[in-house]
Amino acid sequence: MMVRAPSDTTDLLAERRDALLHLARDHGAECAAVFGFGSALGAGSASHGALRFFSGWDGHESLSLLIITSDSAYLLVGSPFMLPLARELRPDLAAEHVPPLDWGKVFAARMHGTCVATVGFGELPRQVDAGLTADGFAAGPSLDDAAARLRLVKDAAALSRHRDAAALCDLLFGRLGAELARRRPAWEIQLDLETEARRQGADYCRTWLTIAPAADYPRYWPAEARRVPEHGDQVLFGVALTADGHWGHGIRMGSIGPQKAEHRELAGHAGAMLEAGLSALRPGLPLAGAERAMEAVLAERVDGSERQRMRRFRNGHGLGFSYEEPLTTAVFRQHFDPGAPPAAASDLVLAPGMLFELHPNLFVPGLGGAALGEMVLVTPEGPECLLHHPRACRSWD
Repeated sequence: MMVRAPSDTTDLLAERRDALLHLARDHGAECAAVFGFGSALGAGSASHGALRFFSGWDGHESLSLLIITSDSAYLLVGSPFMLPLARELRPDLAAEHVPPLDWGKVFAARMHGTCVATVGFGELPRQVDAGLTADGFAAGPSLDDAAARLRLVKDAAALSRHRDAAALCDLLFGRLGAELARRRPAWEIQLDLETEARRQGADYCRTWLTIAPAADYPRYWPAEARRVPEHGDQVLFGVALTADGHWGHGIRMGSIGPQKAEHRELAGHAGAMLEAGLSALRPGLPLAGAERAMEAVLAERVDGSERQRMRRFRNGHGLGFSYEEPLTTAVFRQHFDPGAPPAAASDLVLAPGMLFELHPNLFVPGLGGAALGEMVLVTPEGPECLLHHPRACRSWD
């Protein structure tokens, strides 16, 4: 693969901004402002996805603000070093460098007290928020949920890039075995694979690689991923990356040498949960059905006391410009956090063009773990898996 030009055309972005402006007016506002971090935070930012959707802009490690009015779209770039790139890549926007602490002065000078609807302002850093308030800015209605509904169904251009991202995930899965055979620490394997993803066209890549006799949880960082693969180890490998801002994600697993019987059983649970979740991702069915279906399968296969011992993360989430897309993620409970709220209720039904990551998983202390992750597109005929690397557990030498 190779780096391609941004897929979001000027016309498409303008249509999205017009739709947001109409929503703002429906809520009594005259213009709209979209705040976003850059992509450097990866899965740690929800605001970046919204900013990217409406502007096509990535500030990387810097903050940005998009202001949409009836006659223009202004992009306030928080770092002077990003301004040349913004003007080159986004000539459709009136880009200028304005330090975030001075954004309030822009509103005061140009908006003249008009009501401004907001998107992403829940992630505003405290100092920036205080600066806006000091300059007299009062945020109008939040359009977070309304804007998120515009992103529920992916268009053809977006789906093409998500397929590119899926292909990059497959590439890394295919190269994992050769890296394991070199018998280096897990973090070095991650580094080389992440670098290869970037070389092949990913603009962001983060992996987790758990190598242990009994897999215990997703290990991301060098300090926790020092183990050198040994015979008898489990291997669980997760990939999360973007292609032109569009997320791709997947998980595969295997073992060094023959798989142990207890690990085969755990993998069977994860596989059965995934199949149940896939069956629930069909047009017209409730959005929350996949979580319920996977939890029901786990309850059928594992008794209550054993489930209490397990450590698990989400069974799935929405994918798009955000790693965890708004509206389609909260229906999957974050099991890894005992204090997390239960799965959210939702009135949404599944429709063709919605995109999800399903990754049922379970970790039993002292025994081992299992996880499988699939990118799943809802089509008129049912679920389509965008990853092509085999799901079956591999046995590596």
